[in-house]
Order: sequence, then C-alpha cells, then structure tokens
Amino acid sequence: MKNHNEIKNKRNKEIGRVAAFFSGVARIQGLPHVFLNETLLNEGGAPAAIVIGFDENFVEALFFDENFDLEKPVFRSFRSFSIPISESFTGRVVDGLGRPKDGLGSVQGKESPVFRQAPQIIDRAPVSTPLSTGIKIIDTNLPLGRGQRELIIGDRKLGKSAIAADIVLNQKNAERPVKCVYVICGQKERKLRELAALFEKENAFLYTTIVAAPTGASFAEQYLAPFVGCAIGDYFRDKGEDALIVYDDLSKHAKVYRDISLLLERAPGREAYPGDIFSLHAGLLERAARLSEEKGGGSLSALPIIETQEGDITSFIPTNIISITDGQIYLESGLFQKGFLPAINVGLSVSRVGSQAQPPILKEVVGGIRLALSQQKELQKLSQLETAASAEAKKKIHRGELMLELLKQDKRMNISWPEQAVLFYTVEQGFFDDIGKSKWRDFEALLLELMRSRYSDILEKIKKGAFGADVKKGIQEIVDDFKREFLSDKEQGKERQQRR
Repeated sequence: MKNHNEIKNKRNKEIGRVAAFFSGVARIQGLPHVFLNETLLNEGGAPAAIVIGFDENFVEALFFDENFDLEKPVFRSFRSFSIPISESFTGRVVDGLGRPKDGLGSVQGKESPVFRQAPQIIDRAPVSTPLSTGIKIIDTNLPLGRGQRELIIGDRKLGKSAIAADIVLNQKNAERPVKCVYVICGQKERKLRELAALFEKENAFLYTTIVAAPTGASFAEQYLAPFVGCAIGDYFRDKGEDALIVYDDLSKHAKVYRDISLLLERAPGREAYPGDIFSLHAGLLERAARLSEEKGGGSLSALPIIETQEGDITSFIPTNIISITDGQIYLESGLFQKGFLPAINVGLSVSRVGSQAQPPILKEVVGGIRLALSQQKELQKLSQLETAASAEAKKKIHRGELMLELLKQDKRMNISWPEQAVLFYTVEQGFFDDIGKSKWRDFEALLLELMRSRYSDILEKIKKGAFGADVKKGIQEIVDDFKREFLSDKEQGKERQQRR
C-alpha cells in the first residue's frame, strides 16, 4: 500500500501539458523522468498516449485519440505500453492498439508489453522444421523453416499479399499447428474487408488473428500495429507453439514513421527517412526465432512485405529489411506481364536458412530444378545465335521449359509438399517428356486430383517419410497407367472434334 501511494504521489508531481499537437503527434512539457514507450494517462487514469522520444525540453508522444482535449494534463503510468494477450485473440480482428474492431466483445488476457527484447542467441535453436507454404516455386526453390524471416519484395500489384495470404491459408493443413497473425498497416480499408472475408470463407480464423491499422487509422495505431502483432506472436512462441506473422507492409509503416518524425521536426537522413527506422524494424524482426527445447521449443516466423518503386531494391527501406532478414522472395513485373504466376524471380530470390528445414524427400526430388532452369535460360540464348542445337541441348531446353510451366500456380490453389514430391519425381522419371506443351498443365492437374482421390495412402506414406523402392514403384505404375489413359482420352477427343 505504501509503495502504491509513493508511486501515486510521484506521478502527481509530474504533470505533462501539451505544448504542440497535430493529428495526434504531440510535444509535451513536463514529465522529466519518462522512459521510451511509456504509456501516458489522462485525468481518469485511462491510457491516453505513448512516449516515442524526448529531448531536454519536450517529451514526444503519440495520442491514441486525435481529438484529445489539449487543455487537460497527462500523467505518467510508470509502465511500458501493454495489451492483454491470451488464446482468445485467435479468430479476432483488432486495431493497431490491440482493441477489438469486429464487434465480438472485449479480449481478456494477461497484460503483456508490446515492446520487448528479442530472444537471446543462447535461447535460440537452429531452424530445422519446414514451414510448408503450398506454393510450388517457394517450397521447391526457396523453402522456409519455422523461425525464419523471409522478405516478400516487389512492385505494387504483383501479388505479394496474395502469396502471404496463401501461406497463411496453407497452415490449416500443417502437421504441427501454426498460429498466424496478419498485420495490415497503411493499406486501404477495402483490403481489410477482403482479407477478413477470405479468412472467414476458408475457416482460417480458427488459427488466425488480424491486426488492422488501415490508412484511416491514427498515427498511433499505424505505428504500433506491427509491434502489437509481434507481441501476439511472441505469446504463442513463448508457450511452445509455432506462430507465423505477416507484416503487410513495412514500407508503409516506414512512411508513417517518416510522417511522424517530420511533424516532430526530426532531421531526415537518407531519402528523408530518420535513421532510427532501421533499429525499429531490426528490433521487430529479430523477435522472430525458434527457441531451444529448454525454452519450450516454440517458434515465430516472419514474412515482412516491402513495396519497391520500378523494381529498385537498392533504396533505403528495402536494403534495410534485406540486411535484417534471412532471404527474400523477389517478384518481378516482367514475369507478371508474361503471365508467369506467381511472378517470383528464382535467380534474384534466396532462402538462406530454409533448405536446412526442407523435407528430405522433397529435397531429393527437386535437387536439379535450379540447375535445369539456369541451363535452360543460357541454352535458349545460345540457340538464338546458332542455327542448330544439339539433341542434348534441346533436351535440356525442353526440361527447363517443363519446369517453368509446372512452377506456375494460380492463387488459392495450394499443393501439399507430398503432392509436390510426386509431381517432380514424375518429371525426373521423364513421364512428361513426350507430352505436348499444351497438355502439361492438364496432365498435372488431373494427376494431382487422381492422387488425392484414389491414392491418398501413397501421399500419407510420403508425409511420414517413406520414399523407398516400393513407394517409387507404386508412383511409377500409377502414373504410367494414368498417362496411357490421359493420352488415349486426348486422342479420342481430337477425333471427335475432327468428325464435327
């Protein structure tokens, strides 16, 4: 009781008065002993603002209510900005301050600080468990592991958010459950409605939380949204569970921080961004990690999204995030315009960690994909200069074209890694080699449909790690029979069309 009274008296001695205020961004006089990220209270004791900086004369703060009465004082709370977090966050849509915005009532939980230190190196474990995305080009060429930070980067309207949403949707089929947090920062309100409708339709809210701070939200919400989302992800990671967080997108978060900084008259640096945006994003993304078994063995994987201008990945914010993450998925407008979807440039993309976590069976059957694609590209250039290519060169060009065609994938058409293993094993065994290019996609779709409906036992064996001679022989017999049926059906269809 004595301690409580001491704090109360101390707080009453420190009274803050708003000296400057614009759109919730304020300079406050008084409060000489505040600390960074401390919550400031109004007269009624309710949270009113968060401290984001200070100098010898003023405290810099973001007010949660942009219509705050400037005549009224603010007081210290002596606590870092916190939100109540519990399992009940799953399936909810909350704003950038962690408050419900889905009309489903309040969220109860234990108060947890939003700004926390990343796990220490000694508390981490190597990334060794796959994070399956269901997207062929990622799972085969750029595999992700649980606890990894992988950047999704590219110009606007190339499908960055679609890839992130598909990865979230794929987690409902994960062998070990993954709790997902999708942060919307600085995006249009329409995007939030579309994403919420998609997750509702696909039952993704059974394991997903949306933290939304769209363009109409206050500066405080847009600034805090990624940290609130990360605190929710931390909660599941520290419980020993696996979690995945999507930041959509950090380039807009950086812009919000720049706007706040300019209102506070902070000196801008390279490309008008204050330099501390790097440390903010570094501290945020460092919290993604896989913990050691002694610490519960949980993991938090992060997929930050960055929008580039005209494909320029050398500007300030992209280079910042690239240097912090464990690789990047680079989307290219040229591929998008050619109809290669998802428009991922395998040559400029990299996953520095995930190959260590790739399922061994999938790793075995897709080992030659990158080589086949690079050989095909070089041989195509040479064949344009020469009149005749050797039979071996033609075969490699054909195989590269086949790989490119099979790596195409429509959104919301996720394919499990055992299905991918069957598909690319079939390619390696040459079952596609004598099928015309125009029939490749049909053959793939029908083959996968057959495996799911009639031979799910084979897929289950692969999922459990069995890929011996008997499984391979079974796949070969299934595909051989199916191929004969597929080609005969095509021929019969052609004859019917000719008779007409």
